[in-house]
Amino acid sequence: MRKWSKLTRLKLLALMVALPVIGLGAATLSYQPARFLVATGPIQAGHQDISCQACHTDAPGTVRQQLQANFRYLVGLRVHPVDFGYAKVTSAACIVCHERPNERHPIYRFQEPRFEMVLTRLDATSCLACHAEHKDERAFVEPTFCRLCHEDLTLKSDPLDVPHETLIAEQNWQSCLTCHDFHGNHPANVPTRLRDAYPLKSVTDYLANGPSPYGPVKTYEARKE
Repeated sequence: MRKWSKLTRLKLLALMVALPVIGLGAATLSYQPARFLVATGPIQAGHQDISCQACHTDAPGTVRQQLQANFRYLVGLRVHPVDFGYAKVTSAACIVCHERPNERHPIYRFQEPRFEMVLTRLDATSCLACHAEHKDERAFVEPTFCRLCHEDLTLKSDPLDVPHETLIAEQNWQSCLTCHDFHGNHPANVPTRLRDAYPLKSVTDYLANGPSPYGPVKTYEARKE
């Protein structure tokens, strides 16, 4: 009689527990009216008219192939698991609608070697590092994240009445977004006096799905699906 190692027995037990859950998930995913049951929360402001299928595409392979591949992963015969039901949502799905020529901080820029240390603290090569669907917020970063790239900022001719170097020395990073639109898609004029900056509360409300302090007009509107 073959003897199973403790690790193998644990993997088989995990598989026995997982299979019914996977089977139920497959049934749910294949039944269109029930798909809303797997939604984990509200969608982003502005995405209410976009279909689920615009972002959630079918994973490669049949359900049987996906189950087989994940079974091989569970028992140590495969290095990585595979997507089940739907493929993982990536930045590519965002770029389909949100790519624009005036992007101030495109994700490809952060692939430059000079940002190597920044990426250990924030994965700026992915839209999902700051934004996530099914959360009641536009972005889940703190408004001080600009410091990750701009701690050594110097300007030859500083237009601000309180120089940027002074704000940096004072660690006043929460003021960045009260003047600057991170993606640069709002044509509003950047204040040159600190007292004219947008209230910090309006910025944090905006990050939490509130109205934009930079105004409703956008240089480029997102494309429709």
